[in-house]
Amino acid sequence: MRLTRFWIIQIFIIASLFAILIGSYLFSFGWFATKPTLVKQAAPSTAPVSVTQTEQATLAPPATCGTAGKIPSLSDIADSLGSHDAQRQTSCFSFLQAESMAGDKGAVLWLGRAYHNGWGVAKNLEEATNHYQQAATADDAATRDSAKQWLQQLQQEQPQL
Repeated sequence: MRLTRFWIIQIFIIASLFAILIGSYLFSFGWFATKPTLVKQAAPSTAPVSVTQTEQATLAPPATCGTAGKIPSLSDIADSLGSHDAQRQTSCFSFLQAESMAGDKGAVLWLGRAYHNGWGVAKNLEEATNHYQQAATADDAATRDSAKQWLQQLQQEQPQL
């Protein structure tokens, strides 16, 4: 009889852990998140509609380096900036400019790389140097060290800087 209780408790524990695992999996993919409801659109009017520049800015998709609504990874940024799609490069460059203005030194480092390689913007080694020097003052050791390495590489490529 004791052996049976032991196995029942073991099965209960395993089933509970399995339920937690499945639940966390479903939550991570947003299956339990509130879904937007579809709104029935009214019939289109025949009157011309004028859109101001402010409204156009709100209608344009936000600048990003990866999938919209997702925080871009380093590989997303590298893929976006290094792609041959000019719109994707420009969008990522705008995203990095906004992030750098918000104080993100990692974005400043990526802006330096964009100027260094001409990704999404005209190649400008002076701007690249300025951005690398700004990123070299970061609190994050990895960003600071990477900025110093890129600055050193840039100076080796162009000794007059």
